Amino acid sequence: KKPAVKKPAVKPVGEKKVAVKKPVVKPASVKKPAAKISAATAKPAVKRASKPVIADAQRVHMIATAAYYLAERRGFRSGYEAQDWFAAEVQIAAKLKG
Repeated sequence: KKPAVKKPAVKPVGEKKVAVKKPVVKPASVKKPAAKISAATAKPAVKRASKPVIADAQRVHMIATAAYYLAERRGFRSGYEAQDWFAAEVQIAAKLKG
């Protein structure tokens, strides 16, 4: 019998060992719950024109000026001061309301 010939443990030339990447398994996507928006914190869809804030002193000055011009129109006759003031209040309130 012939003796068994052992083959050398040499890799054949030209073959490269390629690293096999395992596929990355992503966990099922977890959706975050939508933030709840209360009616108090929700922004209005349409911006409304804000009314200017007028201090009481400014309002009184505007009324006094309007009352002066009303009194001037009637010739500054006495006895009508309260009537001029009330008429001026109505005019200014109408202008401030818009």
